[in-house]
Amino acid sequence: MNILKCENLTKSYGNVKALNGFSFTVSRGSITGLLGPNGAGKTTTLKIINGLITKYGGEVEIFGEKISPGNFSYRRKIGFVPEDFSLYEYMRGTEIIEFNGELTGKSGEKIIENLQNTFKLPLERKIATYSRGMKKLLSLYLALQTNPELLVLDEPTDGLDPIIRSKLFDFIFDYVSRFKTTILFSSHILSEIERISDRVVFIKNGKRILEEDIDSLKENSALFVVKAKSENAEIPDFVIYEKKDDFIEIRAIGNAKETEEKLLETNFEIIEKIPLTFEEIVVNYMEAHK
Repeated sequence: MNILKCENLTKSYGNVKALNGFSFTVSRGSITGLLGPNGAGKTTTLKIINGLITKYGGEVEIFGEKISPGNFSYRRKIGFVPEDFSLYEYMRGTEIIEFNGELTGKSGEKIIENLQNTFKLPLERKIATYSRGMKKLLSLYLALQTNPELLVLDEPTDGLDPIIRSKLFDFIFDYVSRFKTTILFSSHILSEIERISDRVVFIKNGKRILEEDIDSLKENSALFVVKAKSENAEIPDFVIYEKKDDFIEIRAIGNAKETEEKLLETNFEIIEKIPLTFEEIVVNYMEAHK
C-alpha cells in the first residue's frame, strides 16, 4: 500500500524548471531513497510534500488523501528534517524540545531519551553555539518527537562526522523495525542510499529516470563482454555499450535477463558476464540519461 503518491509534479523558478513531470510512490513501511545530482529537484519535491511550497503543478496524495493549499492536517503525521533548517537559536536544546512538545501535544519523552543516549547532544547549551551537525541532529529530535508515520529527511548526514553518520543509520534501522515508520530521504551520496534504502528513485533534471527496488536492480544489472559472430550482428537498442577492439562491452541496467536472452538470440557470443556495483549502475544510468 502506498503511503505517498506524487503525480506529474512541475515547479519552475523563473525560467528554471526544478520539476518537469516528476512522479513516484512510497510504500508503507519502506525506506525510499531519492537520489540525484545537485539541482535535480530533490529538495523542491520534499518541500512540496511537507506543504512548504504550495504553488506547483501535479498532485500529491498522502495517507490516501490529496493535499491542497491550506490543508495541513496531514502534516501532524509527518516528521521533516530539512536540508536548511531554521531553529530558534536563542533557545537551549531542552527549551526547543519542550516548546515543540507543547506545540504538537506530544512530549516524546521516551524517543528523546533514546536519541540522547545515542547522540548525547549538549541540550543545556543555547542552539546558537551548536555546530551544523548538532543542529541537524536536533532537527531529527524534533521530527521524531511526535512519533510520525512518515519521516522525511533531506540530506540527513550533511555536517555529520563518519562516526555519528554510522550511528544515525543504525538508529534509523532500529527505529523503523520497532515503529514501522515509513522513511523518504534524499541524498547524492550513493553509499548512503545503498546502505539504508530498500527502494530508490532516480531524479535528474526534474524527471524520474528510474524507480526500482535496490536488490532487484542490482540482481538484474550486469556488464556483458561479447563478441560478434558476424558483421551484421545488431546490438539491442535498449542497452549501453562501448566497442573495444574485437569485443563489445554492454551494460544492462535493470534488464540483464532480457539483454542476455536477446544476445543469445542474435549473432553474439557472451565471453563474460560481470555483476555491476550500485555505484556503477547509477553512474552508467545517469550518463545514459543526460
